[in-house]
Amino acid sequence: MAKLDSDRSTVRAEAWWHRAAGVSSRSWRIAHLITLLTLPSALWRLGIAAGIDWPGYDLAWITRSRLDTPFGAFRMVLLSLISELLALLALGLVQRWGEVVPPWIPVLRGRVINRWLPTLLAITGGAGLIMVWTFGVPYAAITGTAFDAGMDRGFPLTVQLISYAPMVLWGPCLLLLAISYLRRRRCGVGALSPEPAGTGRRW
Repeated sequence: MAKLDSDRSTVRAEAWWHRAAGVSSRSWRIAHLITLLTLPSALWRLGIAAGIDWPGYDLAWITRSRLDTPFGAFRMVLLSLISELLALLALGLVQRWGEVVPPWIPVLRGRVINRWLPTLLAITGGAGLIMVWTFGVPYAAITGTAFDAGMDRGFPLTVQLISYAPMVLWGPCLLLLAISYLRRRRCGVGALSPEPAGTGRRW
C-alpha cells in the first residue's frame, strides 16, 4: 500500500509537464516552435554581452549605449532570459500545468485553473506581440529603421533584423494556441483529473 501511494505521488509530481488531454499534434508543435522563436535574438544580445567583435555588431553604437559595461552586459543577459521565459509560457497552453496548478506550488497545488485566465493572458500577449514584432520587423526592414536609435544602417542592421525576424510568428502562433486551448477546455477536454488535494476547486 505504501509503495502504491509512493508511485501515485511520483505520477502526480511528474504529470504537470505532460501533454494535456486532447492537445493536437499541431498545437503541440506550435507551442514548442514558440520556444525557439526568441533564441536568435537572445543569441544576438548575448554576443553583445560577451563582447564579441565582428562586423555584425555596430561597436560604436554599443559603446554609446554603454552596452560594453558590466551593467550593459547584465541588461542584455536579463532581456534574453526574460524573452525566453515568456516564450516558454506558451507550453502552458498544451501541457497539464496550464490546466491544473502543479504540485510544487504551495496552497494552490492541484486546483483546476479557470480556462479564461490563460486564454485572456495569451490573447492579450499575442495581440501585443503582433503589434510589436509581426508589424514592427517588416516595417523596420522596409524602411531601413533600426530598433535602436543610432545603429549603423548597414550590415549590423541586417544582422539585427535577421535575428529578430522569427519573432514575427510569435504573436500569431500564440493566438492560435489560445483559441485551441479555449475550445478544448470548453468542450470539457483536459483538467478532468486534478490532484486529490484540489478536486473540485478552481481559481
